[in-house]
Amino acid sequence: MLSDPQTITVNAVAKTMPKILTDQKHSVYQLSDQTFTLDVRHTSVKKDKKSRIKSLVTFTQRAVVADPLTAINDYETLVFSAQIDRPEAGFTSLQTQQLITGFQSWMNTTMVDKLFGQES
Repeated sequence: MLSDPQTITVNAVAKTMPKILTDQKHSVYQLSDQTFTLDVRHTSVKKDKKSRIKSLVTFTQRAVVADPLTAINDYETLVFSAQIDRPEAGFTSLQTQQLITGFQSWMNTTMVDKLFGQES
């Protein structure tokens, strides 16, 4: 179990989200105004007759934004998610950490700008 609450810092401001839902291998943490939500879930699946474990973390920001065509304000969401999809055995926690660390170094501000510009 992750600790309650969970804190993520966005733009130098800590977002401390208490747990609002828990169900075995799934928990949701959310600010009371629903502007930030952290969803953490784990599932076991069969793929090619082999069992795999999927761990999915989704971080969502909800904000009022203006439609540039109508100038009507409405809620929209911005979502970042990360998934670890691994076999039940064969890779260690350290190997998983190394893979994620490599990805984090690649996902810098320049890369975010390129992805936002839909480069591939």
